[in-house]
Amino acid sequence: MEWIVEGATRILAADGLTGLTTNRVAEVAGISVGSLYQYFPNKDAIVVAIIERAQRETVAAVEAVAAQVQGAPLADSVAALVDLAIAAQYDRSRLAAALDHEEQRLELGAALAPGHERVRAAIASVIGGHLPPETPDLVLEAADDLFLLVRSMVDHAGAAGLPRDQTRRRVLRAALGYLEACRRTDR
Repeated sequence: MEWIVEGATRILAADGLTGLTTNRVAEVAGISVGSLYQYFPNKDAIVVAIIERAQRETVAAVEAVAAQVQGAPLADSVAALVDLAIAAQYDRSRLAAALDHEEQRLELGAALAPGHERVRAAIASVIGGHLPPETPDLVLEAADDLFLLVRSMVDHAGAAGLPRDQTRRRVLRAALGYLEACRRTDR
């Protein structure tokens, strides 16, 4: 089944949603459409499998970066997370946009919540030591905000065709400015 998901991912990355058909997926996977339907009842089921796999990869990557940057200066830690987001957007922009769109269309929020929670916890572990220790709620709130800020800015910049280095500089400035404001927050 993984080879089907991989083939479908390649199609989605190259041709977008319009190129992703069950006939094309079966062709790329080297199986008949009937065999494909034994694994996936429809195109949406294939898309869900792609999204779930992408989320597993994202969670693993964020957790790996979080583990690598433990104890590093805040700017270096945030830069590592920003670089990860930029790579995800810029290296496979068509795929990233399609998956974002389909995640919303298929209303997968509840199904993907455990993965989002792991990303939140990883980000919180990166920034937590740099925020006031008496504000644990602020750390989780800041982790959520940082994720949204970075993702939104990187997605928009990628869609607008901004160069990576310019995007990186702008996103880092915004993220670090936000975290500095969190440091000064009275709670």
